[in-house]
Amino acid sequence: MRLLIVGFDPGTKAGLAIIDTFGRVVMITSKTNTSLSSFAQMILKHGKPLIVATDKRPTPKNVEKLAKSLGARLYFPLETMSVHEKVEIAKRHDIKVKNDHERDAVAAAFKAYKQYVSLLRKINTSLSSLGLNHIYNKVVENMVFGYADNIDEAINKALTQKEEAKEEKKEAVKQPVVEKPAEVKRLERDVEILKKYNESLLEEIKRLKQGKRVVSKDFSLRKELSLLNDALKQLKMMRRLELEGKVPLVEIKDLNILEQLDELIDLKGRVVLVDFSDLRLLNKYEIKAAVSMMGVDKSKLEFPVIVLDNKDIKQKDNIKFIEVSLLEDKIKEARKEGLLEWVKDYRKRKI
Repeated sequence: MRLLIVGFDPGTKAGLAIIDTFGRVVMITSKTNTSLSSFAQMILKHGKPLIVATDKRPTPKNVEKLAKSLGARLYFPLETMSVHEKVEIAKRHDIKVKNDHERDAVAAAFKAYKQYVSLLRKINTSLSSLGLNHIYNKVVENMVFGYADNIDEAINKALTQKEEAKEEKKEAVKQPVVEKPAEVKRLERDVEILKKYNESLLEEIKRLKQGKRVVSKDFSLRKELSLLNDALKQLKMMRRLELEGKVPLVEIKDLNILEQLDELIDLKGRVVLVDFSDLRLLNKYEIKAAVSMMGVDKSKLEFPVIVLDNKDIKQKDNIKFIEVSLLEDKIKEARKEGLLEWVKDYRKRKI
C-alpha cells in the first residue's frame, strides 16, 4: 500500500489533492457539502495517508480533524501561503485545477512534500543500496512520526517490526515449527544488517590500508558520520518545534561549512541565525530570512535581515527559536525598510 501526502482545503466546497511520496499526483478533486468521513474514505481507497497538509495558518479545525481521524502527521506552513506561491506551484508541476479550492489543496500537498523530499530521497537511496526497498513504508513512517532519530535506527526498527509481524502470523496459524531463541534471531538479523550497510565502508577501508592512509581517512569518515547523526537529531528537534508553532533557527557560525550544512539539512526556506556581518554568501541558498544580534551590511541581499535582542531568542533541546508572530512582524518591517531605502536611492539617482 503506497504512502500518501494529502492537501485539504475545507469549506462548503472543499478541495482535495493526493500525491505519493515520490511527488506523483494520485488524485485532485473538489466536492460540495461533503463530510470529512467521505473524504477520509476517498483517501483510503488510494493508499495509506502519511501527511495531511493545509496552506493556511492557523490550521483550520477540519484539517486537524481529518489528520487525526486518519492517523496522519499534520503539516502547516509557518505563514498562510500567498496566491502567487500557490499558482506557481501548480504551474511548476504542470497541474490544471478547476477552482481555487483544488489549487489550495495542490499547493498544500506539494508544500508538505517539499518539506520532506530530501529525507524521502535519502531513505530511498539508503534502502536501494541495501536491497531493502520492501521496508520503505515502515522506514518513512518511523522517521516522519519521530519513532527513530536517524535512518539507520529507522531501518533497524522496520526490520524488527517486520520480523515480529511474521512471528505473530506464524503463531496465529499455529505452525508446528521449532523456533530459534528470540535473542539469537535478533543477533543474526543485526549482523546481517551491519554486513549490508557497511559493505561500501569496508571496501573503502581496504583501499585505504593499501595506500597506508588508514588513520587520517578513518578519522575523516568517523567525523562525517558524527556530523550526519548530529544533523538528523537537529532536524528531528526542529520538526518538533515547527509542530508547536515555533520558528527554529539554524545557527551558522562558520562560513566554511555552509555547503555541508546545506547538504545535511537543506537551508532553502529556513531562518538562519548569524554572528557575522557580510551575508552575501547566503544569497544562493534561498533562505527565508536571517536573524542577527548585530548590525549587518544589508546591501545586495536577496532576503530580509531581522535584528533581534537576545531576549527575543528562546531555546529548547539545544535549538534556538523565535515565535512565528515575531518573525512575521519583523519581516514586514524589514521589507518596508528595504522599500524605503530603494525609493531613497532612486530619488538620488534621479537628481
